[in-house]
Amino acid sequence: MSEEITFNYCGFDSKNDLFLITNEINRNITADITENVQDIPGMVGQLFQGNSYGQKVFDLEVTIQADSERDRVQKFHDLATLIMQTGNAEYPMVFSDEAEYTYYGHFSAVSKPERISQTSHWAKFTLTFSCSDPKGYGEYELINFTSNPITLTPKGTTECYPVFTCMPKKDVKKIAITDQDGNYVFIGADVDPDTGNSPINREPQVLNDPCNTLATWTKITSPTLTWELDNGVIGGDMTTTPNAMRVSTTSDGYANYGSPVKGKWHGPVRLQWLPGSYDDYRIRVRFVNKQTYNRAQGKVEMYLLDANGARLGKLMLKDNGTESKVVYVGFKLYNGSKVRDLYYGPGTIKKGKSKTITLKIKNGTKTVKEKGKTKTVQQWKTVKLDEDSDTSTFTNFYGYLELEKIGNKYRINIMKLDDNSNPAWSKPITKTWTDTKNEFPKDLAGIAFYAAKYDIYEDTTQPITRYRNNDLMVSDVKVWNIIDGGNGASLTEPTVIAHKGDEVKINCEDRTVYKNGDYYMKKLYIGSDFPTMQGGITQTFAFEPGLDEADWYLEYRPTTQ
Repeated sequence: MSEEITFNYCGFDSKNDLFLITNEINRNITADITENVQDIPGMVGQLFQGNSYGQKVFDLEVTIQADSERDRVQKFHDLATLIMQTGNAEYPMVFSDEAEYTYYGHFSAVSKPERISQTSHWAKFTLTFSCSDPKGYGEYELINFTSNPITLTPKGTTECYPVFTCMPKKDVKKIAITDQDGNYVFIGADVDPDTGNSPINREPQVLNDPCNTLATWTKITSPTLTWELDNGVIGGDMTTTPNAMRVSTTSDGYANYGSPVKGKWHGPVRLQWLPGSYDDYRIRVRFVNKQTYNRAQGKVEMYLLDANGARLGKLMLKDNGTESKVVYVGFKLYNGSKVRDLYYGPGTIKKGKSKTITLKIKNGTKTVKEKGKTKTVQQWKTVKLDEDSDTSTFTNFYGYLELEKIGNKYRINIMKLDDNSNPAWSKPITKTWTDTKNEFPKDLAGIAFYAAKYDIYEDTTQPITRYRNNDLMVSDVKVWNIIDGGNGASLTEPTVIAHKGDEVKINCEDRTVYKNGDYYMKKLYIGSDFPTMQGGITQTFAFEPGLDEADWYLEYRPTTQ
């Protein structure tokens, strides 16, 4: 007699709880395979670009046992309650013929039950169980390190992710793990693992975005906005050129800031998250805000966001002149309702000539008689508006705004550039401020670019008076993580990163380091590359501190497919 097959879904045994006889479990050998090929003009055949692997599907051919028609229908109801779901979660499934692995999936189809005979209440049907992650997962394995280096062969047949745990027996200044291929994780300060004891760069650049593609920037809409725009709303969209990100244009060739909004700035927003969250940092943004029509008002802003999407700062270039080309630069800090202006001003204002412009706009209609016939005639009126050519230090600005935070000290730099991107001034405008009350202690985790216009009288006329709004762009954004005061700080002995009794976990699946259960990434060397393991393949790991200074062990979950 062949061995009886069963399955267990979410803790429910197919035989004892669901009253199912499992006739057959039909499984694909691999996940669904889609080959990627491309036709090349003039080429015989196609260009193979690898395979894509989708979900894995199990067809469970079952028979349900029932003592009566009522019993059969009730068991159908119970089974439907178990397998129907409205959310997007996937649940554990264990098959008796490979009980050492758990698959996670959902039921994607149920065939119509058929009686096994006219005299029986039993029925047979097929349940289709689909796993978006095609891997089966075994129970966690624990390996205590007894030698350095250590060689081991993980169970399973596919890639799995080790979790290394280091428990120091004394204070340690660095923790490291490396495999035979040179992949390593290094946690510490002031020491470069590639060169031994040489000082590392304590100001690594974590973002260098030339702003020539929208691929790295997420479009933000009103429902997804997590912070407050200063007197602003969202509208329109952005596009990119080879050198900048800017507001897109409509079919009639004018910038697309969305629909007019009385008394509000309006325009598009794009967001980008940084690779991590940084307590100390330097951000440099190259902005463009050029004036073409004296009365137009436009601004560019780069919001600084914490990991929760709340604003912690802003760099701004704002055309503030209602009748002129006067432009202000602004640096702000936020912490909830607390706001601090690090800098806000136009620099030096240069007076220009004033003049009056005249607009012809619609002024209702009236009914007239002409040749004995009545008709409606459009009425027009002229409106005179003031305009002047005042300018400021930041009029037609192309250059960078820079904000640096080290501890509770902030420093700003403003530098205008010429058309060749060389400094146009002999030295930058700088200002420093110390947050003595520590009112703004947030970590930088993301940035958001906002380009907006403020409607003027011309936007309210009928018909709308067309004019060219300011040229608003961001040309690039650079962000540096400043570690232990930066490269300019005095070098000291490497700092202690873990004490006796601390538990440091290096999780290679979520690529995160934890200390005593808390997120601990500040001392992670930026060149770290978390190693993986392959089931059935022997691997070697070396580590520091050694076994005389720390206890080490490794956990992993074998996988198969």
